[in-house]
Order: sequence, then structure tokens, then C-alpha cells
Amino acid sequence: MTLQRALNIIGGAVAIASIVGSAVAFLYGSWRDVETRRIEARKPFLDEQLKRYTEVTRIAATLATANRKSVEFSSAEHRFWSLYWAELALVESKKVEAAMVAMGRCLKGDCSYCKRRPDLEHCALGLAHACRESLSESWGVTDWRYE
Repeated sequence: MTLQRALNIIGGAVAIASIVGSAVAFLYGSWRDVETRRIEARKPFLDEQLKRYTEVTRIAATLATANRKSVEFSSAEHRFWSLYWAELALVESKKVEAAMVAMGRCLKGDCSYCKRRPDLEHCALGLAHACRESLSESWGVTDWRYE
């Protein structure tokens, strides 16, 4: 093989590698832009979901620990039903919905979820776990999962 032929082969390989490298860089950049747009488009939903889940778990904790005859309990129960019938329905997962239904039944004295007397503590904990699991799936974060 002559030196000129070897240089032609190397030159052709470099040209092909440059074209392939440019195509890969372009495709990666395009994919990254699409992924960034997808994440940004979901951000308002995810932020609202986090806000509502945080609020409803605080309310559930109040309902589970406050005296049923207190103003604090009454106020928390009122807010629970407001979230239940409208706001939370916009962002909740099926598991959170089921936990909310169970908590609502518990508040009404029918705690079939707990299979015993109305147990707001158990229902509140179930709701918090359902919210955590839903957030884990929505945000793609597994740090708080336990197997």
C-alpha cells in the first residue's frame, strides 16, 4: 500500500467519523431539549401535586391527633372535605384517591379500610404513605422508597 492510498483511507475515515460525530451530537442535543421541555411542561402539575399532598398529610395528622371536639379538629375536617371534593382530585393518583376515601369513611365512623373501629391514625398514615408513593412515581425519585 502506498503512502498516498493510506492517507486517502485515513482522510475518508476521518470525514465519516466527523459526520457521524456531528449527527450524534445533534441528536443528543435535540433529545436533551425535548426532555427539558417535557420536564418544564410537567413542573406546574408536579408543584401543585406536592403542595396539595403536603397540605392533606398535615390535615390528616391534625385529624389523627387533635381532640374531635376541638376547633382545630373541626377546621381540619372542613379543609379535608374541601380538598376531597375538588382541589386534590386535580392531581391525586388512584392510590391517594383510595386513601382519601378511606380517611373520609373513617371520619364518618365507617372505617372498613382499617377493619376495626374508626382509626384516624391508621388512615392518616395510609394516606401519607400513598402520597409519598405517588410523589415517588411522579418525580421519579426513589430515595424515600423502602422495599
